[in-house]
Amino acid sequence: MSVYINKGLEPARGYFNQIEYVDGHLVIEGWILLPDELIDKTLLFIDNKFIREYDVIEKPDVAAAFKFIPHARYSGFTISERMDMPADNLVEICIVAVQNCRQIGHMKTCYSVKVADKLIIRDKRLMHRVAHTESVSYFRASGFKSFFDFWGPTCKHAGSAGVKKMLDWGCGCGRLVEVFGHLVPNSELYGCDIDPEAIDWCRNRLNNISFSAISPLPPTEYPDNLFDIVIGNSVLTHLTRDIQLLWLEELNRIIRKDGLLLATVHGEFAALFQFQTKAKSILETGIHDGSIDNTLGDIAPNGYYRATFQSQEYTRREFGKYFEVLEYIEKGSLNFQDLVVMRKKIDIESKDPEVSKVGPLKMKESGIKAFYSRYFKSGN
Repeated sequence: MSVYINKGLEPARGYFNQIEYVDGHLVIEGWILLPDELIDKTLLFIDNKFIREYDVIEKPDVAAAFKFIPHARYSGFTISERMDMPADNLVEICIVAVQNCRQIGHMKTCYSVKVADKLIIRDKRLMHRVAHTESVSYFRASGFKSFFDFWGPTCKHAGSAGVKKMLDWGCGCGRLVEVFGHLVPNSELYGCDIDPEAIDWCRNRLNNISFSAISPLPPTEYPDNLFDIVIGNSVLTHLTRDIQLLWLEELNRIIRKDGLLLATVHGEFAALFQFQTKAKSILETGIHDGSIDNTLGDIAPNGYYRATFQSQEYTRREFGKYFEVLEYIEKGSLNFQDLVVMRKKIDIESKDPEVSKVGPLKMKESGIKAFYSRYFKSGN
């Protein structure tokens, strides 16, 4: 009997912790979880072809992380399949969660043996700042996963030929843009970040990509209308509502007419995992940006880096002042964050009075200092 992935199947929560091709075996390890339903089996599909069914394995670490989900322990998968993997092929991998023979959720990613062999190992500190991990296997797997999440919507709305110049805004140590460099080699790629150590690492090791260190506040030094595509992978998720709007204005400036911005946010699904029963009240005003995130340490100004959560309605309304929202993909990034696909709007005006005093996106030194003082002097 043939087995297929059910149409309309929703993404589940989870991660691919390892994807490697070792001695003729495709090795895949991770976990997959739904808040309200127990999983008893997982299915593996490669390029939409059913491979095998697997028993769920126990994951005590997942159970410890999600104590509010009674069945979180039963979420793991460990796969080792002997198969031919042509080095040049980019394959799609899908794990489907099953309960009583019923498909209830999935996770998808991609993998290339050739690209995986070329990926450069980072310093553990640099990996941790980007992905909260010191695991090389997870870091690499998440790079492929993020490429998969961004590349599909990019092709849908711009076409692969439309990616002539692309910026990875908030690139860190280049986890995602490095994969783009191998899989979209004919594009002119850029990366920028507020972490100068990460940018120096990228400049010294990732060839044919242009990297820039930037300030925590705009403007950047990029000229107007430069990029066809800008991606922001887990950047707006760490900015206050005011800083989000400043950067949306700046990104509008540097994206060309009809260009795209693809950026992730912590939406209602992420808020549910973070705040559980309090999620609805936390998002009552549309956005929660009061939680400090100390991941970047002294790289960011005191109080700058946050854990920000926002409703879809808020995101559509506020981001829509700068961009036309083409698609809002719930759980569209790493099966956790929501992915917002936007097209540039023309003739916007600065929405922040502190910026307007010195002209849109032309903040002089005094304006920047005033803005820092306004938000960060108390560190909250």
